[in-house]
Amino acid sequence: MKKTKNPLHFYHSLSLLKKFLLAPALGLVLVFPFYIFAFFSMKEIKNSVQEFNSELNPLQETAYNNILLLEKIANDVNSAVTAKEVEWIDSAKVHAQHIRENLDTFSKSNYEKDAQDALVALNIYCKTIKNVSQKIIENGNNYTNIEEDTQRAIANYNTLDASLKNLKFKIKQEIATSVNSLYENTNFLLLHGNFIFFAWFFLSTLIVFVVYRDIRYKINTIVADSREIAKGDVDFQKRLCIVSYDELGQIIKSINVFINKLHKNHEELSAAKKELENLYITDRLTGVYNRVKLDEIIDKELKRRDRYDTLCSLILIDIDYFKLVNDTHGHLVGDSILKEFAAILKENMRDTDYVGRWGGEEFMIILPQTDQSGALSLAEHLRSKIAEVHFTTIGKKTASFGVATCTQKDDIQSLIDNADKALYRAKESGRNQVVCYNRLGEFS
Repeated sequence: MKKTKNPLHFYHSLSLLKKFLLAPALGLVLVFPFYIFAFFSMKEIKNSVQEFNSELNPLQETAYNNILLLEKIANDVNSAVTAKEVEWIDSAKVHAQHIRENLDTFSKSNYEKDAQDALVALNIYCKTIKNVSQKIIENGNNYTNIEEDTQRAIANYNTLDASLKNLKFKIKQEIATSVNSLYENTNFLLLHGNFIFFAWFFLSTLIVFVVYRDIRYKINTIVADSREIAKGDVDFQKRLCIVSYDELGQIIKSINVFINKLHKNHEELSAAKKELENLYITDRLTGVYNRVKLDEIIDKELKRRDRYDTLCSLILIDIDYFKLVNDTHGHLVGDSILKEFAAILKENMRDTDYVGRWGGEEFMIILPQTDQSGALSLAEHLRSKIAEVHFTTIGKKTASFGVATCTQKDDIQSLIDNADKALYRAKESGRNQVVCYNRLGEFS
């Protein structure tokens, strides 16, 4: 009867070298299932990275663009109402069509319902704002139900803005969830691999531990930066400088590409914001400040007066008989004269002063830290310069000036009223002269 060999006998029958190799061999047998698990885990990670590159990243960029386009629509409509030009409404329609096209890209994604809600809100907003803006352009700001229509337009805008931001927020949440899931899966893979190698191969454990620390550092860096991106806290000067050519390397590359795109979008948004700010405070015809900015500057100077007990003065200017220019030569010539007039004011005023178009053919100059004498001197200088200029088409032209210096009791309205009263007296007294409203409310 043949004697069965037990494991101990088998062990003793091995050579010293084979005994030395037995532990690694057994270790390889035990590690093999781990390799199978690792293979499928890495495949899943690769799929996650590809999904990030092919779907989430473009959707995120599209969501940001939609918000920017909505801002452009609102600004175009404001420009249409302010300038009474329907061409701006056509521009807003183009931006709205771009939003619709962008929302169509979500049709086969997990955000299809949110995109449809946003599309419905967009159509409602566009219809409302088109009707309201056309009514204002055709009838002015005093037509019936303007307040109700305006409130409805604002409510529709807020609904659309919330829908677009909700879509962007959900995409950011999914990006954060995907990155966290990748972090957890990779950690699970590395921790179990580390345990197996530590149990069977001391040297291999040491190597795996070093590799593990390196990869964990990379993962922590990726997760931290990805969370910053998901929150919107991005340092555009920062890039992930980690050398890696595996799946983590793909993630690093994707994040850097994503930061580059965010940087580009940020610069475009900053440029667009700056341009919109300029449009908001600048008179489109003459290039000088508009009434909104002038009110803002006067308010600032009056606050400075209250704090530092300083003076400021206003000069209100009206081109004499300007209506006759429009009636005789047409509005195009009138616009040309307004541009030339604004250029003369800018060329002959001080660097510390502010000039803007107050409305129609009226201009205003704000003189910080300037008393009545200084304001009168500048006004008289401007009056004489204007009288010397030979304007295109119409030749010589004059202007009337009203000067007012603020007192401690003056607010924005009273200061402007004083300058306006002085201007009225200058025009009533024969035009082409400077009149100052003194502190007693009399003219000098």
